[in-house]
Amino acid sequence: MSDLYPVMLNLEGRACVVVGGGQVAARKVAGLLAAGAAVTVISPAICPEIEEMVDFITIHLQPYTPGMLAAIRPLLVFAATDVVEVNRHVALEARELGALVDTVDSGDDGDFSSMAVFRRGRITVAISTNGASPVLAAHLRDQLADVIGDEYAILADWMADARARIRDRIPEQANRAALWQRVLDSPIPDLLHGGDERAARALFYELVGDES
Repeated sequence: MSDLYPVMLNLEGRACVVVGGGQVAARKVAGLLAAGAAVTVISPAICPEIEEMVDFITIHLQPYTPGMLAAIRPLLVFAATDVVEVNRHVALEARELGALVDTVDSGDDGDFSSMAVFRRGRITVAISTNGASPVLAAHLRDQLADVIGDEYAILADWMADARARIRDRIPEQANRAALWQRVLDSPIPDLLHGGDERAARALFYELVGDES
């Protein structure tokens, strides 16, 4: 199997379908809603977690039958039932429509798989084991979450705010990269971690030469 290609998708307003109504499906729905997707769930029954999201999704309370995806034309499809044969039919129709499909009962049969994720503001860290062990992926995610604290979310906001002005002032990409590396190597992350945001901000502006 070739290496999978990691990518961050902009799903704002894009149609996505989850076939299935259990706990796994609920996690997919929650993640899609957080990304701003237009979510449709197809399942004859739904778990309480999905019931709590009914005001934000479209639900077809019926078993999946071939042809149901064609009317929706989704970008992403999650085959998340506990019936292998149903998941297989979902995957087949999704591919016929040109949609990407995640078959949760067999990562090898899908076009993509969800990763173990944590977020710190603008920062998103996702871990995958290419389907070998979701438990290992979650363990590694938790290990990294202990290392990457809120100080990096604050710093990411400052860097985003200054980025355009720095690009205008320093046209050479290598020089910009060197500047940002000096910021990261400075005491700024430690100052933020210790709660001294004022000193961290002053040093940031001193290093980047920008107080706008």
